[in-house]
Amino acid sequence: MTGGNVLGKPLEFWVALAAGALIVIERNRARPFVGRVFIAAISAGIGYSQTPEVAEWTGRSETLVVMVLTAFGYMLLDIVAAVLADREFVKSIIRERLGR
Repeated sequence: MTGGNVLGKPLEFWVALAAGALIVIERNRARPFVGRVFIAAISAGIGYSQTPEVAEWTGRSETLVVMVLTAFGYMLLDIVAAVLADREFVKSIIRERLGR
């Protein structure tokens, strides 16, 4: 059974997006509440914006993909931030790519 469409997506999609965001809020409970909400909003944005392409690429439903991307999108942000914060690592990658 499918709920009504909101902004072109079924109700199940929005429930999955919200559930993913709540997972992010819960997993970041050591941070201040405003920070958790901000991280959850960023993860929801990642989930919402990337779902169509990832669902097509994986052959899975958008509802499943939006839940996974939203719930784990913040982890991707943490990894990227950690890599970019390590200047020596970034320099070594650049040197390797430039052949120096």
